[in-house]
Amino acid sequence: MANELANLIKSGIKTATTSAYELYESDDPVPKVGQYTIILDGNNLPVCVVKDVIVEIIQYDLISAEHAYHEGEGDRSYQYWRKIHDEFFKNAYLEADKTFTPQIKCLCEVFEVIN
Repeated sequence: MANELANLIKSGIKTATTSAYELYESDDPVPKVGQYTIILDGNNLPVCVVKDVIVEIIQYDLISAEHAYHEGEGDRSYQYWRKIHDEFFKNAYLEADKTFTPQIKCLCEVFEVIN
């Protein structure tokens, strides 16, 4: 999965991502506009560098179909995005001993490939 996501990013298909704001660790800084990130593959080898151009907190059930499309996964539909993310966030919240609801705050990032 990591290789697939890294390739989608490198090719410019995946230009956005969503994470659970509540699950950020205190020692894991929240991304900021202008921040650079090295994208690694499944073997922790660098694939490319991206720069955050938009970072905003949005309630999960209010995330747009446009943002889902820019995540670049599956058929890029909102239905696909929601199905995959519902499952992902339910598992992540369960592991953190928390309860997932559609009203959680999410950190939505839009980025561009630098190289």
